[in-house]
Amino acid sequence: MSAIDGSVRHAGGQARDAQHRDNPLNGIAVIGAGWAGLAAAARLQRAGRAVRVYEAAAAPGGRARRIEHPGLGLRIDNGQHILLGAYTSTLALMQSLGVDPAHALLTSDLDLRSADGGLRLKFWPLPAPLHRLGVLLGSRGLDGWRGRRHLARAFGSLKPECIPSAATVADWLASLDCPPGLLARLWEPLCLAALNTPAHAAQARLFVRVLADSLGAGPAASRILIPRGSLHDLWPARVCALLGDGLERRRVREITPAPEGGWQVDGNLHEAVILAVPCPEARRLLAPLPGAADFMRNWSLPPHSAIGTLTLRLGRPWNSGHPMLLLRDDPAHDAWGQWLFDRSASAGADADRRLVHVVIGAADRYAGREPARIAAGIEAQIRAQAAKGSRPPLPEIEAHALVTERRATFDAIPDLQRPGAATPWPGLLLAGDWTDTGYPAVLEGAVRSGLNAADRILAA
Repeated sequence: MSAIDGSVRHAGGQARDAQHRDNPLNGIAVIGAGWAGLAAAARLQRAGRAVRVYEAAAAPGGRARRIEHPGLGLRIDNGQHILLGAYTSTLALMQSLGVDPAHALLTSDLDLRSADGGLRLKFWPLPAPLHRLGVLLGSRGLDGWRGRRHLARAFGSLKPECIPSAATVADWLASLDCPPGLLARLWEPLCLAALNTPAHAAQARLFVRVLADSLGAGPAASRILIPRGSLHDLWPARVCALLGDGLERRRVREITPAPEGGWQVDGNLHEAVILAVPCPEARRLLAPLPGAADFMRNWSLPPHSAIGTLTLRLGRPWNSGHPMLLLRDDPAHDAWGQWLFDRSASAGADADRRLVHVVIGAADRYAGREPARIAAGIEAQIRAQAAKGSRPPLPEIEAHALVTERRATFDAIPDLQRPGAATPWPGLLLAGDWTDTGYPAVLEGAVRSGLNAADRILAA
């Protein structure tokens, strides 16, 4: 290629890029402003492409959005989430937006402790694969040598491809001679945290994938990362600010192929579309397209499960000694919580340091009960277990709020059939944590799906 040809091609590329930036009608539509859609929009914007994001909800963020709760007098996340060191796509996205994870996140090496002091899972700082020995040496409450032998077997079995597709987490643990006490006190809450599906029903392959990428990959990958502020401020707020008027708050009625090429979104012409909405909404928008029934025929339609988060506003910071504690749940006695987050150790704002969040997996189980009864049961659960673990007493509770995300996650059951990003229609891509990300319905899976869809459009 001559220098003149190269200059012409370069100028043509600049002209096309300018057209993409200046004419949103020729840009790319992203339907859905959850973490998948916003990740896609961020990637496309960084590549110089014009983007318009359509969002039906009043606030962006999807199932990780901010809400105004009058009972607390504060804006809070609709649920407590954490990141892991293994969430490389999310961390890289944050950095690309100018967010320093070291300042935005409280980072700590893996050190899971129960509030009652009976269980501790801790990494000793040894290089992989010796870190697995460090876990066995640095942990306690593992039900003696049988529990330690079981944990050693589990670390040696973190190979998702070797696990039968129909196996549940309970099946996998039973094959490793898991003591019943360790199943109840460690694996069940970990399974609910990762998959929001009880161990007896949860897909072993997905669970082991998360474990392999975190616990199995070494101390850095297993680090616990807790946002110091809200999830929205972590990075989605920056994307929304960059979008400006390109974020349109309304529900999309239909998407249709444009006669002249590209796609029409409620009559607005776009060169391509990323459908980053929940599965039922994706099915609604795809259904009128030719061949849609065949395309969607093999999709699994698993039920969804709720996640509850009880937020306590205390009279003063608790200073329990640890930002995240494991609770022993007992639903029969209204002790619903599995994970407790003491914000006095992680929050940046003074008002947030007086908050405690308790996460309740598979929260459909408390359906029909009064929120006040659930709050009272969890308060008693915290006080009893903290006292047993010689922690400071929980300060006086000034207010509480129970937030239940009804369709928080799909049930991660065996033999799920999840679609990939590609569709039969050129220029139409899928994204969302429900697509085939290799992960369960977690934030990292949503981000990866959005980035993957954007990269496919850019490559095309």
